[in-house]
Amino acid sequence: MSLNDKKDSNWSTIKSVGFLFGGIVLGSLLTVGVVISKNNKKAVDISDAVGVPLLTVDGKTWTTTDLPGDSLMEYFDLERNIYNARQGIASRIAVRLALAKDAGMTITNDKLPKIEDLLTIQPVSDIDTQNYYDQIIAKMGPGFFSGKSYEMIKSQLQQQLSQQKIGQILETKIKDLEDAGRIKVLVKPPVSPPVKLNLSGFPVRGNHNASTTLVEVADYMCAHCRESEGAIEKIYKEYSNKVKFVHVAYPLAPLGLSGSLARGAYCATEQGDKEFWSYHKEAFSVPFSKMQPPSGVDAEKAFDNETIEVAKLAKINIEKFSACLGSENARKYIEIVQKQFNENVGFSGTPTFYLNGSMIQVSPQQLASTLRVALN
Repeated sequence: MSLNDKKDSNWSTIKSVGFLFGGIVLGSLLTVGVVISKNNKKAVDISDAVGVPLLTVDGKTWTTTDLPGDSLMEYFDLERNIYNARQGIASRIAVRLALAKDAGMTITNDKLPKIEDLLTIQPVSDIDTQNYYDQIIAKMGPGFFSGKSYEMIKSQLQQQLSQQKIGQILETKIKDLEDAGRIKVLVKPPVSPPVKLNLSGFPVRGNHNASTTLVEVADYMCAHCRESEGAIEKIYKEYSNKVKFVHVAYPLAPLGLSGSLARGAYCATEQGDKEFWSYHKEAFSVPFSKMQPPSGVDAEKAFDNETIEVAKLAKINIEKFSACLGSENARKYIEIVQKQFNENVGFSGTPTFYLNGSMIQVSPQQLASTLRVALN
């Protein structure tokens, strides 16, 4: 969700790497960002630290690592978009090459089999499409499809589900081939500008002593955040012994249900990390319809009552939780979280992820591969 218009949109992608290096005898090499190691005569790229000259204003040269204000993140967004496009294309080509080889199919400069010809993909059935439509209506309400009946949008939904299915199969195949050491994408990701985060007091799981830290900033009533949770859980199960996972409950609507649930997250954390993660799971399951309080009922009271119901499902101490929910400390939590992230250059909504102190604006599908790169 955007901080400005409350829409769930945070799947842009991020910043620059840069190229530039030092060395006396390097003359022209300085302009391309390569320096020769004294000991082994190999080219060493130090552009991430030095940056590439990008523009000149009144005689002052600005590089890709010292741009002022939000322009640094804006340039990073451009570089990240380029990187994601290159990585996606390279991964798909690598899979096609590997599968074509396995199938004994001919590969030439003029011919490479299409992915549809290399993978067995069952068509989406009418039953699956109907179930998908019914689930969305039950979850999001009848207005989600602008009041259109199933029959009116059936073909559109089948096409959408088919593309999702192909994407999921392809993602799995890419991971399998990468894990087997058969394919490797050599595209270098851009490095995000470092962000100063105070993570003390936020709930943690995984390896508390890991050198790799993944921070998720999310709103419990944000649709994209809910879509991300499945991917986050898969990543956690795979990397819980290698990565420190930190969650920050950030309410886009602090006076609404998301604000009450965020205060509840603080109160659950006060009882312990185990209690928080139990609460966290239940909070993401609150129906969107609960965002509108019943007519004639005080909104804050209605939202807090709903949050207490979440705590009951999580089986945490309700007496302590209820006393905490309306406390000054819980309200102060909201202020602290909003101040910290609103003042961070580049933060524009939820969900937002930070990997080792740098923002990574990636989709849930891209998050796993980004983490794998960081660990290798």
